[in-house]
Amino acid sequence: MKKKNENKGFTLVELIVVLVILAILAAILVPALLGYIDRARSQQTVLNAKSCLTAAQAELSSIYGKNSDQMTQADKTRIQTTADVPVYNLTIYVGKSSTNKHAAYTVYRVEYKQDANADPIYFDGEAWVESKATDFTTKKASENVDSFTEVAIWENGAVKSGAVDLKGTTTP
Repeated sequence: MKKKNENKGFTLVELIVVLVILAILAAILVPALLGYIDRARSQQTVLNAKSCLTAAQAELSSIYGKNSDQMTQADKTRIQTTADVPVYNLTIYVGKSSTNKHAAYTVYRVEYKQDANADPIYFDGEAWVESKATDFTTKKASENVDSFTEVAIWENGAVKSGAVDLKGTTTP
């Protein structure tokens, strides 16, 4: 007697059902994964900005240790080299105070932009935020300063030329 040759494959309907199920799963998972990617990029930008803040504070401490009031162009370059992150724009705000001589060597605010197409983020003295508050340079009650001095470190992808008097005057 002859044995009948049985096909042990999948039918067309079974294959289509599997493909439909996979398409539904992909439609559900892709937006969720894109959300994770966007949040990871945002977190990376904040980490880069924190690195710049730390590098700027370290450089200001070094300047203070040298008993200097000037941040030179070389000091500005060292901030980016120390941070070792992409920088398009970086502006720090140090304090001005008639009673606290350390205020001029302390970073109180930061504006950071990673590249030309990125949105800037801001450190307002307490947290990193994505929009600049109208009172960004208004001192908080806990800050022992009279006002702030804006120190542009990087502008449009290059080190801002000139030295900065940490007491508030830019010199060529």
